[in-house]
Amino acid sequence: MKIGFLGAGKMGLPIACNIARKTGGPLAIYDPRPPVLPAEAGDAAALLSFVPAIGDLSGCDVVVLCLPDSKVVSAVVEGAGGQPGLIDVLRPGSVVVDCSSSIPSETTRLAALLAAKEIGLHDAPVSGGLVRAWKGELTIMAGGIAGDSPLLDVLGCFASKIVRLDRVGDGHVMKAANNYLLAANIVSFTEALRFARTAGISFEKFGEVVNSSSGASYVSANKLETVRRDDDSVSFTSALITKDVRNFIESCERAGLDLPMVPRVLEIWEGTVARVGPDVDSMKIYHTLGGRAS
Repeated sequence: MKIGFLGAGKMGLPIACNIARKTGGPLAIYDPRPPVLPAEAGDAAALLSFVPAIGDLSGCDVVVLCLPDSKVVSAVVEGAGGQPGLIDVLRPGSVVVDCSSSIPSETTRLAALLAAKEIGLHDAPVSGGLVRAWKGELTIMAGGIAGDSPLLDVLGCFASKIVRLDRVGDGHVMKAANNYLLAANIVSFTEALRFARTAGISFEKFGEVVNSSSGASYVSANKLETVRRDDDSVSFTSALITKDVRNFIESCERAGLDLPMVPRVLEIWEGTVARVGPDVDSMKIYHTLGGRAS
């Protein structure tokens, strides 16, 4: 099976490295701005082959996408600016696997277009953060992959858990829901922590109570120390989480839903980006809510 890859960004590069390492490569990658390979790439660096054009992926059986949003995915699949898309260069029987954070209805639209050319498309968005991405321990929400599909072996290169959902597009539904829930949870966690700290409760006691009580969450269990240390490492940037909230809003609008809390969550995250910058870790929101941090 010949595998190609599109989008070697923050999450895409570790995914590509794990695919190359576990399949033995070489892995053809198209990215208009090829990255400088970090030390984490290790021995996989020699297995990555950066190609100059999408057309160079024409011989691939599977092409994995890890792109910023649905607009970029659509441009890559359909072509844009006079350049061909995957629909033009891939052969019948090949498959596109979209690991991006995409709009579910756009995913199903693209799947129908590709199906007319006998090209498959499955959504397989990921969750778990950058550290787990490098370890190959992501969770994948896979839409419409049935039976013992060989795609499972590809996904297994960079995931420790694959949740199979019934239909193409369902993976992107769950990705949007999960990441919105994370975004809202970070806000509520931060507000509760700021309240407790203002009242003189230590970080340690806050964590001891919350993590053994009904307020416990992924954020309280995994991010309290990040806030306490004011850790400058980056797991999930403020810009990315803001983008995911916008993605959720657009998905809701397309589904005819008007959910009352969502606009306020987006407003808070947009304010956070304005105050602390787009490329810092999302937990820096602690410095933007409720006055002076303590």
